[in-house]
Amino acid sequence: MQKHIKENGNVIYGDLSKQVNLKLDFKGKNNIVFFAGGSSNVNIIFPGNNGLVFIGKGIWFGSGSIRVPNSGMCFMDDTSSFGGTHFSVLEAKNIIVGRRILVSWNTWLSTCDHHLIMDSQTNDRINFSKSIYIGDHVWCGQDTAISKGSFVASGAVIGAKSLATKLYFSNTVNAGMPAKEIKNNIFWLEDNPNVGQWTKEQTLKHSNIPNDNFKYTYNQDEFLSPKAIEEKLDSLNTAQEKLEFVYNAIYCNKNKNRFAYFKDMPYDIPLPKYENKFKSLKFEEIDETKPQPTPPAPKPTPQPTPQELEIKVLKEQLAQKEQELINMKDKFDKQNTNISILENKYQEALNTKNHLSYKLGAALIKANKNWYKGGYVKFIFEVMRIKKEHRNRG
Repeated sequence: MQKHIKENGNVIYGDLSKQVNLKLDFKGKNNIVFFAGGSSNVNIIFPGNNGLVFIGKGIWFGSGSIRVPNSGMCFMDDTSSFGGTHFSVLEAKNIIVGRRILVSWNTWLSTCDHHLIMDSQTNDRINFSKSIYIGDHVWCGQDTAISKGSFVASGAVIGAKSLATKLYFSNTVNAGMPAKEIKNNIFWLEDNPNVGQWTKEQTLKHSNIPNDNFKYTYNQDEFLSPKAIEEKLDSLNTAQEKLEFVYNAIYCNKNKNRFAYFKDMPYDIPLPKYENKFKSLKFEEIDETKPQPTPPAPKPTPQPTPQELEIKVLKEQLAQKEQELINMKDKFDKQNTNISILENKYQEALNTKNHLSYKLGAALIKANKNWYKGGYVKFIFEVMRIKKEHRNRG
């Protein structure tokens, strides 16, 4: 894996050639971006310092942005799609998103209310910022909003134009302003009738689908408690420490039910044990702050001397004359061939004219034209003369 060292201590991990339409804006210092694989249309802004953005494999953004000011962190696991989504990770909080998430258009997630709300009697602030956690295989409909302190457990659905503000259990449908649970014991699939323009037959075919892949169950030994994750992140000081933690404890955790949670289940539990796999990663360090070595200038092409140029011109003229001679010879040979053909045809004509049949025919034609002058009588004597000449020629 590549490690790109930028100015002001900012670092990018990952192969940048696999990122399509990537936009990165480092305004502060000591920020980190980690790409586990390829992504499309990701737009990351670091207004401050010590921020972290973790992008898993196969992340697609239709539009939107990820804005992480001072000491905030945004983590996205593999294979998720965000139609038009804005992430605002404010006041050093975190947004953690699991695998196979579908978030529709015109949506936003924010850890902060953007303005302070105070108690008028004590003058104490009452709307502190909180982190956001979204489990695996969560679907957020169009025009939804995920507010501070939300935990949407694996397999849940947030309906269109809803505002999520609290804990939503696995395999439930939630909708409203704010969103409330309206249905449970469900699971959803990524099949889209609109994309396939389904017929009645296709709709009937999908009326019952035996599938247990997205039915989640609570397992206390596998559960990644958002509270435990948050406490661990709060204890870390640098973006590098947070990167190693989320890589080891979350990204390398492939348990199906890691973010599955249901009503009345234990929540405040410690994190499962995890290995430090980040240290086994090997990095090709590319320090972009140092001037890159200038490639050696190409050697100049040797220039020919005046004598060599003159010889080259003479050779070209000689070759041109030789070609002209070849063309003239071809033309002369062609003319000789035509003359020979004409001579042969002329000789053939002479032979035809001296043939006995030709002469007899000519005499008969002449006799016919002069029949009234005794042409046919003369023809008899002309025939006798022609035959005599023919015998004499042998």
